[in-house]
Amino acid sequence: MLSPYTVLDLTGGRGDLASMLLGDMGATVIKVEPPAGAAGRSEPPFIDGGPESERSLPFFAFNRNKQGITLDLEAEAGRNALTGLVKTADFLFESGQPATLDSLGLGFDALKEINPKIIHVAISAYGWDGPYADYPASDLTIAAMGGPMSLQGVPERAPVRISVPQVWLHAGAEAATAALTAHALMLRTGEAQFVDVSAQTAMMATMLQGVSAHAIQGFDYIRGGSLLPLGQVTLQIVFDCADGYIVLIPSGPTLAVMVPWFVEDGLVPESWIDGEEWPTYHMRLLQGQPISYSLEEVLEAITKYVAKYTKNHLLERGLREGVTLAPVNDMADLTGFQHLEERGYWLPAPLPNGMETRAPGVVARMSETPMSVRSWAPALGEHNRQVLNTMLGLNDEEINLATGGKAG
Repeated sequence: MLSPYTVLDLTGGRGDLASMLLGDMGATVIKVEPPAGAAGRSEPPFIDGGPESERSLPFFAFNRNKQGITLDLEAEAGRNALTGLVKTADFLFESGQPATLDSLGLGFDALKEINPKIIHVAISAYGWDGPYADYPASDLTIAAMGGPMSLQGVPERAPVRISVPQVWLHAGAEAATAALTAHALMLRTGEAQFVDVSAQTAMMATMLQGVSAHAIQGFDYIRGGSLLPLGQVTLQIVFDCADGYIVLIPSGPTLAVMVPWFVEDGLVPESWIDGEEWPTYHMRLLQGQPISYSLEEVLEAITKYVAKYTKNHLLERGLREGVTLAPVNDMADLTGFQHLEERGYWLPAPLPNGMETRAPGVVARMSETPMSVRSWAPALGEHNRQVLNTMLGLNDEEINLATGGKAG
């Protein structure tokens, strides 16, 4: 799909996913690192064994389909080599690690002089030059400033973090989309484009309907933990099951299917089936109209039923019979998730320590323009000679000067 295009990735770990997605779509991606390696190579968790610079699992996961080179951008030879690469590149991603290209005299104004059609994507915590641009930032603080943490946890306590670190993954996905959008604009105008991707802004999209709550109802959502406040009624939506937790909303359509399950297991009398107009139960409950069975009785039946079964059993029955039951999965659950297994999602991947693991596959399957994994994360400077000699015609001495002493 993107095989005619070349991408330069200088993101340093904050945005690796962006160029990886373009690489999965067929683009030639060149990972440009400082001689000591990108910051992403120091991100935990680490595998045991293998070269020190290749022990980071996040780096391994998000740098597939890339050629790896080192450039000493503090040296003139390194900057000249980058300039040469920019001349024939279509996209350049950076994240200001260890320094912004602008501070090296290679900001957007300089890049578009070198290549009038370049797409320069700058990924940062709060915007390249916004009011918070110089604020300290971590995955935790950006998730808080972006909004989604405000919805996590119970109202009587401080908010909690949003599961595994993911801010830079959301930012990377948005950056890939923004890069392709900017490229489409460049094709119409013939002009280079600068794209400013704020991780804080990217996290706002993860709030889903929380973003528009105030405009619709006049106030923001209040975090409720495992409870869902609806008008004057608060619904329990997270329940203990045999091997963890399941999320379900006790709405009328859900109960219309589940009440026969309760009867089948002897948890409620058979009279429950016809003793209530279950499809409209929640509407009458919220409106304060008469109901045959109290919310407490209904929740007790749900609690007893789901406690008997595993997450997967409940999910599979819900899929068969048209009920939305969402298991609370951890990473181990995902690796055995039947849907991913049947789709052949996982790929065998050779780790740098000589072992093999199962790694996530491509994000989408397209028949006419299939995405693919052609190579795994490069070693530090692995393709120095291949890239700099083939693309720029540099000899070994020139390569050593440009890369900080590593011809590759």
